[in-house]
Amino acid sequence: MFAKWRPVTPYVFEEERVADGRIGAAEWRILGGGLAAAIVVYIIPFTRFVFSALVTLFHEFGHAVIGWLLGHPSLPAFDFVYGGGMTHMGEFHPSIAVLVACGFGYLAWLFRTNRTSLAIVLVLFAIWFVFVSREWRRELAFSAAGHVSEFVLAGILFYKALAGVGWKNPDVERPLGAFVAFFVQIHSMHFAWRLMHDAEFLDWYREGKGGALMNDLESIALDLQIRFGIQPGIEGVARMLLLFSFVPIGVALVWYFQRARWHRVLRSLLTSPGTSV
Repeated sequence: MFAKWRPVTPYVFEEERVADGRIGAAEWRILGGGLAAAIVVYIIPFTRFVFSALVTLFHEFGHAVIGWLLGHPSLPAFDFVYGGGMTHMGEFHPSIAVLVACGFGYLAWLFRTNRTSLAIVLVLFAIWFVFVSREWRRELAFSAAGHVSEFVLAGILFYKALAGVGWKNPDVERPLGAFVAFFVQIHSMHFAWRLMHDAEFLDWYREGKGGALMNDLESIALDLQIRFGIQPGIEGVARMLLLFSFVPIGVALVWYFQRARWHRVLRSLLTSPGTSV
């Protein structure tokens, strides 16, 4: 006789009870210690210089990831000549874009029985297609990815430090995660603030890399001016970046305080309803 067939679900989660987060004495110690350490390290010029490599690492990682997703082979590196880092963005390769599109197609097939997840995949594909289809949009996304990734990765570490998830040795790694999150946040916010209020620093930033390559925020400001007629200047783009800096931390806090709800939502998105045929 014929056996009943059930479609394979993308993931199978065991039932787990996740309580909403709360900030108790342990969380205050972790956050307070991480914040205090980040402030002390940032105040001292030498330690600030040493640990700024973390910010550079996050920054260039963001450039590289977006570069590859948009069809440009990208190689991140530290810049020992002008400071900071530099990610080489290679020529556009349609074959890489096709592979990424196939990845979206696979995700759509994987979640084909989950309408909500399928809709999210299709929306993400539409956004990706808008950016990948024109050179200037690819360059705009590439320029923005570095600074945005700093705050996003800081937000992720902030949540992990609060929730204590994803660590092998939480007693040691949670305070370190909080320290890194706060240091990156302080460093990046201070960078945006200086561009807005320090004329000398702004002039230095305008020089770019040896006067040959524009820095990210200047490139974004120029694209906005050419394509949309908006003239925010570097200071305006820095203001936008500073406002965005509160978003990942805010999302991390909302997720933490409503963990039970969002874990249920996540489980529902990552599973497909089993149906018999």
